[in-house]
Amino acid sequence: MERQYVSVHALNRYIKAVLDNDRQLQTVYIRGEISNYRPHPSGHMYFTLKDDQTESSISAIMFASQARYLKFRLRDGMKVFITAQVSVFEKAGRYQLYVRSMQEDGLGNLYLRFNELKQTLEREGLFDANHKKEIPYMPERLAILSAKQGDALQDVLRILHQRYPLVKRDIYPIPVQGRDAYRYIIEALKHVDEMGYSTILLVRGGGSIEDLWNFNEEALARCIYSLKTPIITGVGHETDFTLVDYVSDLRAPTPTAAAVEAVPSQRELLSHLENKIVQLSSVMRKTLYLEKQRLEKYEHSYVFTDPSRIFETKFMKLDNIQLKLNNYKIRIKQKSHYEMHKKVIQLNTLIKQKQLIEAKNTSNTHELLDAAFVNYLKNKKTSFSYCVEKLDLLSPLKTMQRGYIISKKENHIIKSVKDLHSDDSITLVYVDGEKEVIVK
Repeated sequence: MERQYVSVHALNRYIKAVLDNDRQLQTVYIRGEISNYRPHPSGHMYFTLKDDQTESSISAIMFASQARYLKFRLRDGMKVFITAQVSVFEKAGRYQLYVRSMQEDGLGNLYLRFNELKQTLEREGLFDANHKKEIPYMPERLAILSAKQGDALQDVLRILHQRYPLVKRDIYPIPVQGRDAYRYIIEALKHVDEMGYSTILLVRGGGSIEDLWNFNEEALARCIYSLKTPIITGVGHETDFTLVDYVSDLRAPTPTAAAVEAVPSQRELLSHLENKIVQLSSVMRKTLYLEKQRLEKYEHSYVFTDPSRIFETKFMKLDNIQLKLNNYKIRIKQKSHYEMHKKVIQLNTLIKQKQLIEAKNTSNTHELLDAAFVNYLKNKKTSFSYCVEKLDLLSPLKTMQRGYIISKKENHIIKSVKDLHSDDSITLVYVDGEKEVIVK
């Protein structure tokens, strides 16, 4: 396999890309000692950051745009805290620190506390982009929280007036430094959050880490996270980062930049409006041209040149519909006759079937009735014969045939001797006649 050789520049460029894409190296916090400090006339600062315990060292550069915000003079032997990015200087093939901010080691405890709070709030999701609210493009009312006499407030008001004088601005003076100043800021934020403002601006000018520490308080950060109103923070200079910057909906590097982000530029709006007017005019001209062409086409149409053709077409359609309607009526009538004839045949068939069934049922009923009547007469005749025989056995005549007689007195049957008296005339009834006798 043929080997592929690359240039030194390509190798250095590849290594730089690898380091620049490593998120762990994009922002590092380092403590070390300044050595070989070399200020450049352009304002850039070149130096080496050294570890006094292991003698390890790394080259570093702080560009003039960040160096001008330092509150102290750099010198060899000074111990500092640095926030930087690790990258490669392609030309020399040397990796180095690109310093964004620097503080003296004497303030190290505050920086350690800041980093701990930052990591805690970041783990809880207070910095998540999903939670950040959208900043209104054209706000109606702004609430500005700043020091009453501060330069930051004047810069904000000036920029707002220049860019968008239509917006209503309400100023809420707050203490921006000093002991427990953050408590007053929290009270002011909670108050304005219920006032229905479009956007809240929280601004303050630059200062040392101690001056800005109220904006690193955990309670203030959590308060900003819970706000319903979108908030823009512009605290300190471009290199100053506080916890409120991470948790706010939009972080501006300076108070002036916060004002710029809060409102649109009236010049840009007017320019945009002029462009829209030009576009609208172009669209209107094109629309008028097309409509004019359509009108000319309509003018030459038979609708205007020979309007009777409209009715001719309508009459033809009407005749066609009438013809279809008549055909439809004929088909419906034929279909109805056919269906009626079919139903009559079915009905006659059902009637004949019903008559046959009823005749058969009637015949069966007659046979059953005759058999029942004959059986009934037979049973009655037998019962009558039995009764006659029984009655015959009980008949007095039957008894008299055996020699018995019936004695009567005055047509009353004599049942006891006591009923008889001497010289009574009684009648003796025999089976073949009667005889009058006198009792002795």
